[in-house]
Amino acid sequence: MSTSVLYHAFGLRGVKYKATRYEAGATIFDAEVTSELERCEECGWLWTVRKRGCHQRVFRMSPIGRRPTFLRLRIWRVECKRCQALRWPRLPFVKGKARHTIRFAQLALDLLQWMTISAVAEFLGVGWDLVKDLHKEQLQRRYKNPQLSDVQYLGIDEFSIRKGHSYMTIFVDLETARIVHAVEGKGAQAIAPFLKVVRRRAHRLKAIAMDMSTGYIAAVHEHLPGVDIVFDRYHVAALMNTAIDDLRRDQQSRLAEQDRQVIKGSRFLLLSNYEKLEEDKQTRLSALLEANAPLFTAHSMKEQLRTFWEKSSMLEGLLFLEAWCADAAKSGIRQLEKVSKTLMAHSYGLLSYFSHGITCGLVEGINNKIKTLKRQAYGFRDLAYFKLRLYHLHCQTYSFAG
Repeated sequence: MSTSVLYHAFGLRGVKYKATRYEAGATIFDAEVTSELERCEECGWLWTVRKRGCHQRVFRMSPIGRRPTFLRLRIWRVECKRCQALRWPRLPFVKGKARHTIRFAQLALDLLQWMTISAVAEFLGVGWDLVKDLHKEQLQRRYKNPQLSDVQYLGIDEFSIRKGHSYMTIFVDLETARIVHAVEGKGAQAIAPFLKVVRRRAHRLKAIAMDMSTGYIAAVHEHLPGVDIVFDRYHVAALMNTAIDDLRRDQQSRLAEQDRQVIKGSRFLLLSNYEKLEEDKQTRLSALLEANAPLFTAHSMKEQLRTFWEKSSMLEGLLFLEAWCADAAKSGIRQLEKVSKTLMAHSYGLLSYFSHGITCGLVEGINNKIKTLKRQAYGFRDLAYFKLRLYHLHCQTYSFAG
């Protein structure tokens, strides 16, 4: 072993190798600080420095194989006779007051690309909280100021953090699939501060995809008056499915016990897209619709509404929407009448789809990744770290535990 090995293998500059010891299954390198690090930082002179006491520090380094490796370093406190400065030498291979080297921290971060936090901690022989803190510090540097200047389309959606109606809202760049902001809560009050930032910095923003939440709509109209709102097609489909399910329960409650058996267990058949059903299930659905006129009407209108997104222009979409809502209003079915009023009240956001062609489908996919992340971590107590993990989600090839 030599000083050059410490420099080239472990990145230790300004130390002189003294000896190697093997204690309690660990490899320990004894070394001392060289005159290179004893230069006065105030005036830069070396020959005016004199030593005033010393102490010994131990730093964890990258392991050799599976064997823990440490540096036991003897450090002299130096005093400059010229400027009277008294200090301990600054070590270039250690950050601040850390008890591990910079190379060790980088190794842990490199391993996190393929391993979980607990697995990295076990491999390196340290606590999981140290690995987590290293990762958190790296993510804070990387995502301190999110880039918004090139964002053209945003998607907004919320998800549950934990049981008890605790939510978090995310903003997703629909072109890069990255989460640019996450905030606790939902509604206008929660998202308003970030919308003000978007107004100042996202000058290329054209449209925002969202559900028909009144809070989101009010906040966007107030803070981003020149940005189009696009209501997500999947939330419109969910609105229609809720209406059909409510109608199914209503019809089932009105029928005699014998007739209820026809409707019982039909929820999946009614809510699924017809072409995706297997042949035997299509046959069952046809028999059900023939036996119940209100369900037949509602299911037919649901299938018709799906074709709205296939129209070739905004004008064609407007004519279709007006005709569909008129038929729903005349159907005499309370659930369809309610859907028609909702769609006409939000027609501007539905028709904006033909100008921008965006949906929240990507955001829903990211929400599934977030659920996986939470399950693997058994929840997050550190919400600041959780948000940073969300910002980094688009870069991860493996979702590891927190």
